Amino acid sequence: MVCRRKAGRKQWIRAAVQTITTTTTSTTAPSNPVFTDVASQTDPNQRSFTVTGKAPRTYLLNIPSSYSKATPAPLVLAFHSRTTNAEELLRSTYIGEFINDMGFVLATINGAVHEYSSWNAGSCCTPATDFKEDDVELSSLIIDSISSTYSIDPKRIWAIGHSNGGMMAYRLACDLSDKISGVAIVGGALMDDSCTPEKPVSIMHIHGDLDETIPFTGGGKFDVPDIQTSVIKPNANFSCDIAPNEIMPIVGVNQVAWNCEQGAQTKLMNYLENGHEWHLEYTKAILRFLFAHPRK
Repeated sequence: MVCRRKAGRKQWIRAAVQTITTTTTSTTAPSNPVFTDVASQTDPNQRSFTVTGKAPRTYLLNIPSSYSKATPAPLVLAFHSRTTNAEELLRSTYIGEFINDMGFVLATINGAVHEYSSWNAGSCCTPATDFKEDDVELSSLIIDSISSTYSIDPKRIWAIGHSNGGMMAYRLACDLSDKISGVAIVGGALMDDSCTPEKPVSIMHIHGDLDETIPFTGGGKFDVPDIQTSVIKPNANFSCDIAPNEIMPIVGVNQVAWNCEQGAQTKLMNYLENGHEWHLEYTKAILRFLFAHPRK
């Protein structure tokens, strides 16, 4: 069952489209990328983000009405599915409706556009992978940029994503664990065979049992691993429970969790009657999980 939002919900107080542009004077990107972040003279929420040697990229930035520099806020990076965009992810997940009540900063990033928009999330099947887009570096620089402008809690920097965007969230858990403390994935899979994070990362994976795009048991069009393998691999070296802990059942949902060192947890929720789509109840469950598992 797809949950629908009621009309008339509160609007976001402040939103910005941040544009990442590049210089083209050099054909070779520097080993240490140089970037600048300049606020617009007419609107401080519109910023120009420039990285040398990279193609233009954009993202949407939403700031909660309760934001105060004196109180560091959580930061959520959100990654859409392939062929879609940041605006569509905001619409389909309803996550923007929770910004003010829960007080987190939200950066909804647009994937690189070649044949269509996508993410380089590892071994899987997108133009961004073929063109070797460095979306890990991009994410790291966006975190640095936002943290230099706003007061961000370094123990609560999270990544969420749907489908190919969920694969990207997994890749950040593997390759950017020094900054990312938790990830949440809907209908994605781990496509990084060499996943060896430096620190444990809390992981929540939600998956429909009827998902034909990314099958729960693995394989399918994109030859993905089975989902339980995906969810346990990133924290495999961080003293997690050998056997999963069964959680009080919800009708139509199988859920298990593994507790790991430094307070991290890996949680898998398998919705027995759902497919590949994202539901409002997923957003609520994801935010509850992430807020309950800051890095210790």
